[in-house]
Order: sequence, then structure tokens, then C-alpha cells
Amino acid sequence: MAKAFLAVCWAFACLGASAAKADTAVAAGTECQVSKPDDVAAPITPSVAAGNNAANNKNWALAEANFRPLAEKGDPQAERNLGRLLMTNCTGLKDTNEGVTWLGKAVDANDIPATAQLGIIYMNGNGVAQDDNKAFSLLSKAAAAGNSSAERALGYLYLSGRGVAQDKYEGLLWSIQAARQADATALSNIAWHYFQGDALPQSNEKAAFYIALAVQHASPADKPLLLQVQNEIAQKVSQEDMQDGARHARDWSPGEYRLSEVIKDAARRRGQNS
Repeated sequence: MAKAFLAVCWAFACLGASAAKADTAVAAGTECQVSKPDDVAAPITPSVAAGNNAANNKNWALAEANFRPLAEKGDPQAERNLGRLLMTNCTGLKDTNEGVTWLGKAVDANDIPATAQLGIIYMNGNGVAQDDNKAFSLLSKAAAAGNSSAERALGYLYLSGRGVAQDKYEGLLWSIQAARQADATALSNIAWHYFQGDALPQSNEKAAFYIALAVQHASPADKPLLLQVQNEIAQKVSQEDMQDGARHARDWSPGEYRLSEVIKDAARRRGQNS
């Protein structure tokens, strides 16, 4: 079973997201055979909001009809969302080469969500040749701007030594930044590091607490995966610890100064390993 998930949902409504092992991020999910939607006339007044609404309702052709004319006029949000649409499975519109091109245009316009997404694409080699150096550069920029997906993915690069010298402490710091924003998968990763006792000191109590937080803040798309992690932890952690963790998690809220104990534990662990 996949451990320490770092699922990154970057398509509309996390379409096709799946889990990968050992803190790796996911690209697109299950492939499917669908026909290209019938063309629709461009709206008289296209808008990003209308395109998003159409995509959320799986009206892919109408979504494209709203995004494309705005993207062609240089609207960064439309460029990003058209790129996302073209990278998404099961729409009948998938074209990874064009999708990456539009995301790149949004990145050139300093669109941070697009920068994070393109970094993750290069990290996974989804529709492009895998390039950890490009991934690190893009994710560093987006993480510095506070994008939680980029913070989490950058943490993975440091933890695994991809595109940068391995530094588990630095990797945890970036994971913590994402977790402070209630990023469910980052919280799950912290729980797993406590459970394993690798980059953090082993603590069943803290593992139980942080996995409860992860499940509490998970999106509907991510929750089944995080419940799997919780169930695996529960097999080796006492029921009392799991119940205490869940009870304390209900009182937690995200914030800039949260998880200071994790930073202290990470520093202590680094000292033990040096």
C-alpha cells in the first residue's frame, strides 16, 4: 500500500488524482477512452468564472470555449486554466504538449498556481521529460510565494534529494509550511515521519494526532487515501492514542505559527543524525 502520500490535485476538482509512494506527487490518474466533445460557439462574453463553472460541471467544450479566447489575449488565469484543462484526463481534449505550452505562458506572466503546477509536472514527467532541476526552480519560486502545493512538493525534493542536495530538515520545514495552511497531505506526511521515526523522532501519539488532522482537513478526493494511511498507523498504535489524537485534532486550526513543536522535533532529530 502507498505510504506517506503526497497527492497533488491540479486538475479541475482533482479529476483523476491517484496516490504515489514515498512522498511522491501524482500526475494524471487513470487513462480513459473518450471522444472529443463537439465544438461549441465561443460565448459572446467569455469569462474565466464561466469556464471554471463549466469544467466543474464536466462541460469540457464550454470550458475550453471560455478559456481559449481569453488565453489567446494573454489572460494569465485563462492560460493557466486552459493548460490545466488540456492536461486533464477523461475530457476528450487532452493535449499535454499544448497544455504545457499554455501553463508556460502563465508562468511567464508570473502566475503562481501555474508555476507550482508546471513544477509538479516536471517533477513527475507528466507530458514532458522529467527534469528535477526545472521542477526545483519552479517549485522554489511558487513555494516562496506561499503556494501550499509547491511547498509540499519542494519538501519532497529536499527529502529525497531530487534536483537539490538531500536535506531532510529543510524538506520538513517546507512540508510544515504547507501543513500550516491545513494542507491535508502535508499533515499526513508529518504523521508518517513521526510514525516511522526517520526525519522526526518516533512518536505514536503525534502520528495519531497529525493523521487525524490530515483526515479532518482532507478534500473528498483525498480523504480515501488518507484514511488508508490512518488505518495503517492504527494497526500499530494503541486505540487510546488514536482516540486522543482525533479528540485533540478537533480543536486545531491552521495558522502561521502552528506546528512549532514539529520544527523543534525536526531540529532535534537532525542533531541526533549529525
